[in-house]
Amino acid sequence: MPKPLSHFRIVDLSCVLAGPFSTQLLADFGAEVQKLEPPEGDPTRGWGPPFEDGDAGQSAYFRCANRGKRSRPIDLHTEEGRADLFDLLKDADVLVENFRADSADRLGLGWKRLHAKFPKLILASIRGFASDVTASRRAGYDFIIQAESGWMAITGEPEGRPMKVGVALVDVLAGLYCANGIQAALLHRERTGEAIHIEVPLMEAALAGLVNVAAGSLMTGKPPQRWGNAHPQIVPYQSFRCSDGDVAIGVGSDRQFEVLAMWLGLDLEARPEWRKNRGRVKDREELVALIEARTQTSTVAGVLAFCESNAIPASPVRSVDDVLFRHGGGLHNLLQPLFDTETNTMVPTLASPVLLNGERACAVLPPPRWRS
Repeated sequence: MPKPLSHFRIVDLSCVLAGPFSTQLLADFGAEVQKLEPPEGDPTRGWGPPFEDGDAGQSAYFRCANRGKRSRPIDLHTEEGRADLFDLLKDADVLVENFRADSADRLGLGWKRLHAKFPKLILASIRGFASDVTASRRAGYDFIIQAESGWMAITGEPEGRPMKVGVALVDVLAGLYCANGIQAALLHRERTGEAIHIEVPLMEAALAGLVNVAAGSLMTGKPPQRWGNAHPQIVPYQSFRCSDGDVAIGVGSDRQFEVLAMWLGLDLEARPEWRKNRGRVKDREELVALIEARTQTSTVAGVLAFCESNAIPASPVRSVDDVLFRHGGGLHNLLQPLFDTETNTMVPTLASPVLLNGERACAVLPPPRWRS
């Protein structure tokens, strides 16, 4: 597998998800990542269940974001610990941290001080909130940011309560933005010799992740609605009940809808406005009811067979275990077991979704065991 970042060294002080997820991606691309954990370890080592072996083994949460790293404890609240860190930074290309800005400054890890001491070192900081806003002293957690950024307000059934997304997606987005920023900074340094400071606040990552929803509010000045499993701008584009389960149908073009309309028995000569998505969005409730009346008389397999034969995007609504354990063979080696030499066991992981020359990007080191 190509390892485009194999000549870079990353020192990772971050904990929980966004920072570790970012450095795991860099490790998958070949970077050498040294994880430095507080004396009690990364908090996610204790987040569970599930744990590998009862309550004593490695947590699944820690495993999901720490492949490809070596780890050891460090106490940055001692002179010895800070001296140890600074010794490592002499040969490092990037330092990743997720302290609050004021905490980083107290530890001597602010940008100005680090840049003066290590002029070639790139600093990547993941914050809850940007360091130049009044909320910068607040701790940022994915759930809190989902609430504060508007994500929860647009998630859930229209008449239900606001809901969070089922995974810590703000952390994942921030981690991806951070990894992207680090690679851009490495390229910038190679071209100009200048090291730069990257800051990725969770709040801004969440707002950027609102994409078309935010664009709609900026255009109209109106608050967006919750649509459940439906799409605010496309119809039909949601889940429908069948006689034996649910199916998701995503009609992405007017041509696809014309084919679907034949299956539904709809007369588009009588309803010409439905030939265009704008008309279908306007008559959403009427049209969705007609579609579901048809799907409820069919099985999931029957609906899927029609959609597949007519190139209409559709899928059964599957559970996570169904995908991982029954359909993993179609994931092109996304499921990657890594050999753990300490326990002589195979550690199951989900590799990076990135393919490099057709090969899955995945670091070979399993998530590191804890040594206090």
